[in-house]
Amino acid sequence: MSITTVGSALIHYEALGRGRPLIFVHGWLGSWRYWWPSMQALSTQYRTFAFDLWGFGDSSKNPDLYNVKAYVDMLEQFVDQLGVALPVALVGHSLGAAVAMRYASRHPQNVSRLVAVSLPAHGAQVNERLRSLEPDAVLSRILGKSHSFPEVEGEVRKTDPRAMNLTAVEMSSNGHFSELDKVNCKVMLVHGEHDPIVSNPSGEFSYLRETGQRRHFVGLDDASHFPMLEDAAVFNRLVYDFLSAGTSLLSEVSPREMWQRRTR
Repeated sequence: MSITTVGSALIHYEALGRGRPLIFVHGWLGSWRYWWPSMQALSTQYRTFAFDLWGFGDSSKNPDLYNVKAYVDMLEQFVDQLGVALPVALVGHSLGAAVAMRYASRHPQNVSRLVAVSLPAHGAQVNERLRSLEPDAVLSRILGKSHSFPEVEGEVRKTDPRAMNLTAVEMSSNGHFSELDKVNCKVMLVHGEHDPIVSNPSGEFSYLRETGQRRHFVGLDDASHFPMLEDAAVFNRLVYDFLSAGTSLLSEVSPREMWQRRTR
């Protein structure tokens, strides 16, 4: 376990590998731990980092810090405290995807590429029960046993429910799709087609599913809320290909079967 401090608050994080920096930001359910398979797979090419947001995992618990702005500040402070080389690649999931997107919008020079998994670009995408349920109830009642994993179940009990509830209310109340248009780096949006926590973009926001000059969308037909655990080999290959692809090849990045780097 590694710890860094910001004032009187503690940030728990883990790091693995060598190479260009790659930071993973977790979402509403769990902690840094569900990124571990991805960190292992990508650590031969990247210096990977993952940390616990305030109120989650082993980082400090303080309701005053349970908001997107505080989490963006936290990511900024984490990069500064550890002296992470810039620019960095970011991979964020649900709440963490919104945090990573906002950071990339605020600091365009600091981010090389962004992978946003289950990004709640508008409030209607967020399951309203995240505003009031306990985190373990979300796992059991919404996701169910077939879509839960030890990496999540073992850590979700450490979550301060207010961290999930308050940020779910915030994300449900505000539209964030405009922030996405302000991001200058290449972005890959990844979404499980059967995600009950953050629904797929639809209606007036269906355009987010289109691939453009700077943005690439990948829908995973068989995935729910945790594609990084449901099919780790395919997810990790997808991230690797996106981070490695030349600008002209972004539209060719797609899920590929059977890829796994050797890990110790």
